Amino acid sequence: MASGDFLFKKDEGVLAYHGPLIYQATVTDRCMKDALEGSLKLKLYLLHYVGWNSNWDEWVAESRVLKDVPANVALQKDRVKEFQRAHKRRLNKGGEGEGGKRQKAAEDAPLQDVRESLRLPHSMKLKLLEDWERITRERKLVPLPRSPSISELLEEFLQTKAKRSSHERLYGEVVDGMRSYFNQALSSLLLYKYERKQYRELKEAHKARPLVELYGAEHLLRLYVKLPELLSQCSMQREHMTVLVSKLIELLKFIQANKAKYFVAEYEKPTDDYLAWWSGE
Repeated sequence: MASGDFLFKKDEGVLAYHGPLIYQATVTDRCMKDALEGSLKLKLYLLHYVGWNSNWDEWVAESRVLKDVPANVALQKDRVKEFQRAHKRRLNKGGEGEGGKRQKAAEDAPLQDVRESLRLPHSMKLKLLEDWERITRERKLVPLPRSPSISELLEEFLQTKAKRSSHERLYGEVVDGMRSYFNQALSSLLLYKYERKQYRELKEAHKARPLVELYGAEHLLRLYVKLPELLSQCSMQREHMTVLVSKLIELLKFIQANKAKYFVAEYEKPTDDYLAWWSGE
């Protein structure tokens, strides 16, 4: 593969998206890889984030990497300011009392610890990368409503655990919490801009149904990327957080073990009307 086929060189200093923010990184390796269904090639880069432990090195799609130029440095600063404003609004919304509790919870259960525990396994990272490419590059959509839905996935996880564990109530609380998190987070945190028309049309057509009955594993996996930040705002003792995170890891392993069942095989092409709407955005 000619080096010109890649936008970024090995050992090049770059900027890269990691969650909602942009960080300085160095390209330590790169490769071309088939997507899971083999219908396109993914350009992947192994990044080392400057100032981070090498445990955080990861393979990412080319679409997450930016040139280290003044315009993108300015974008990096803007994202930090936007994230800080959003964080401040969340604290203010809960009042001083709740804000104090959340701050204590953040001290008791550091964000980095939760993020490390909930790191996605490699096969799930590839699913996220493929999801990104299908939607942002190929301009396709996850077919909705999904079957099996998130609600069905969570119920099957609960039933599986209930057969093997005496902690059915605890697993039930975790499943209920994930349903609530997803219903609240989808519109503001988990959608690409390209999906917003689909979201509006879906809600209009299924007004009485919760979002967990309409979306599937593709969007639930995106929630896992956001969970460390969301959980860091919970007023929860460290030991309770540890138990919760352990159950979330079990759920993630369940999704991974059954990925052929829960993830859609083919994304769909949108209608001409949908493409016309997007071209006007």
